[in-house]
Amino acid sequence: MTDNEMLDAMKTLLTPNNLKLEKIEHEIADVRHEIADIKHDVAENKKEISSLRLEMNRGFRKNNDEIQTLVAVLEAKNILPMAK
Repeated sequence: MTDNEMLDAMKTLLTPNNLKLEKIEHEIADVRHEIADIKHDVAENKKEISSLRLEMNRGFRKNNDEIQTLVAVLEAKNILPMAK
């Protein structure tokens, strides 16, 4: 067997392994892409949750202010007894 024939035989034997490695590399790249997408989604969800918390707190403060105003008006009109 000549050197070229030996090299061709080795190449033939190694080709399936190379294809498997390429497939694995593509799968790893796909997983990395999916992880990046998940990280992006998590960051977006954190921003949305933070925004919702801020809006809820604003709403609670507004409601508290409105309730205090209502109580003060009712107390001033003697509809509600004065708080002690």
